[in-house]
Amino acid sequence: MQLLSMKKLVTSIIFIVTTSHFLFAQEQNIQVSGDIKVSANIVSSIDLITVQSMTFGNVQPGQQELYVNPINSINAGFMIATGNPEAAFRLTYLPEIVLTQVDGTSTLTFMYEISGNSIENQSTSELLDTENRSIQFSLEGRYYFWIGGRINITNAVPGNYEGDFTIEIDYI
Repeated sequence: MQLLSMKKLVTSIIFIVTTSHFLFAQEQNIQVSGDIKVSANIVSSIDLITVQSMTFGNVQPGQQELYVNPINSINAGFMIATGNPEAAFRLTYLPEIVLTQVDGTSTLTFMYEISGNSIENQSTSELLDTENRSIQFSLEGRYYFWIGGRINITNAVPGNYEGDFTIEIDYI
């Protein structure tokens, strides 16, 4: 929003300066001078640091589902987002992805769950849904995420599976 306003301001200033020079060229008696000060608040980028990847542990015989609770599991993935202190941002991600077998054609569907907190405390983090809601960086410009989820392995074919999880964070 600030960047768009800044572009409008610069466009207006260029128009005023161009118009002033045009007036000076038309009437030699008129002298135009001006002092234009332009400032901009450049919004810095948001960095996302992966501290720990999510792990599932060992599958037990007869187990039908693997679940990693992002609020209390030591197997949850852990990420830190850094940005402008106290700035509001919006989190977007696809809650469901298809994992494809690396050396085969089988697939599994993984349902992500993300919890977040403005302090580094997993047990007090809250589940974040996919709806666009406003979240805020801490005074230090940090926000902490724990990544978990569930996958049904009832019909899983043995092998390695891969897929991409994309998380998008935008300032509001």
